[in-house]
Amino acid sequence: MTVREENWGVWRAKRGLVVALVGREGRPRRVIRSALTDDARFGLLEYLVAAGAELVVTDALSRVELLPGQAVCRGLVVWSVGDAFIGALLAAAGIRDPVRAAAMLGRFPAIPLLRGHLHLHSRQLSLLAPSR
Repeated sequence: MTVREENWGVWRAKRGLVVALVGREGRPRRVIRSALTDDARFGLLEYLVAAGAELVVTDALSRVELLPGQAVCRGLVVWSVGDAFIGALLAAAGIRDPVRAAAMLGRFPAIPLLRGHLHLHSRQLSLLAPSR
């Protein structure tokens, strides 16, 4: 797995999506909040594509949100992490803030111990499978 210097963690909050850019030093450098409307999702996706983002999402978000699948279709790399694992980490760290949760997701690729819990988004795997 190639580790990029910057990764984007995506977390679903009560009123929308929270996307946090995590830089080399491990701190959130930029936070974007997006409403749960089609226009807001489209705008967020366009921004992430223009930035050449590499996203980290939860398995639950992958199942209920269109953004990760659309990001894969647009050529972005999307990593996914298990719900139980991220839930346990957030509980252990006492993190309840959506921005901090998104930032934690964004840090996963840079931490060797956590990197092993990442897997490619399911739609991405189907794109990599050999055609018959």
